[in-house]
Amino acid sequence: MGTYYKNVEQFLDRIDNGVWVELGVDRGEGSTQWFSNKAKDRGVDFYGVDMDPEQIQRATHALSSKTATVNPNGGINVIIGDLPQHITLIAERGETFLEQFQQQQPDKKISLTYLDNFDWDYWLGIEEEAFVAGVKQNYLDKLGAEMNNINSQLTHLLQAHRLVPLMSDNSIIICDDTWVMPQEGIFSGKCSAAIPYLMLHGYKILHYEGYRQNSGVILGRFK
Repeated sequence: MGTYYKNVEQFLDRIDNGVWVELGVDRGEGSTQWFSNKAKDRGVDFYGVDMDPEQIQRATHALSSKTATVNPNGGINVIIGDLPQHITLIAERGETFLEQFQQQQPDKKISLTYLDNFDWDYWLGIEEEAFVAGVKQNYLDKLGAEMNNINSQLTHLLQAHRLVPLMSDNSIIICDDTWVMPQEGIFSGKCSAAIPYLMLHGYKILHYEGYRQNSGVILGRFK
C-alpha cells in the first residue's frame, strides 16, 4: 500500500463536494483514518467498505479513539464543532455496495474513491506461507472466490464499471497496488484492466509511483 495516496491532497480543491468511498479498509497502514480525517475536514460523508466483518470491527475500533458515538450498525457519528461528520463502515463486497448505493441514494454523487480491495497475489516468497494460505482461505469462506490476480483485475474492472455513473463531474479515483511495468510501459496490478476503462470515460492519470508493493495510481476527471 504505502502512502502514495497522500499525493491526492494537491488535487482535492478541484473535486466536487460529494461522498468519499474507500473500498477495502486498511489493515493498519492508516489509509482509512487518513481519508476519513480529510473527509471530516471538508465536511463530507465517508464510507469505508470491506468484505471482511473483522476488518470493519478493527476500523471501527481505530476510528472510535476519537470523540464519537458508535452506531450499532457500524456507523460512527463524530461531532466536529457544530458540524456532524458521518462515517459509515459497511461489511460488504465493494461492487455490491456500489449497486446498493446507486439504488438507495440516487441523488448523491461520489467525488473520491479509493480502490484497495481484492488483494493482488504477490506475496509468494515475501510473507509466511501460513499467512498467505489464511488470506486465500478467507476469500473462499467470505467471497466464495479464489484469490488470484485475474479475479483481482476482474473485480476492480467491475467496480470501475459501476463507479463511473456514480462519480461526480469533478472527481478522483485512486487505484492501489497498480504500477507501470518499466520495460513494457503498461500498467499492471489490481487496476490494470480498470484504468483503460476509466480513461475511456474521461479520467486522466494525475500521479503514479512505486513498483509492485507500495504502488498506486491517481486518476482525475475535471469538467
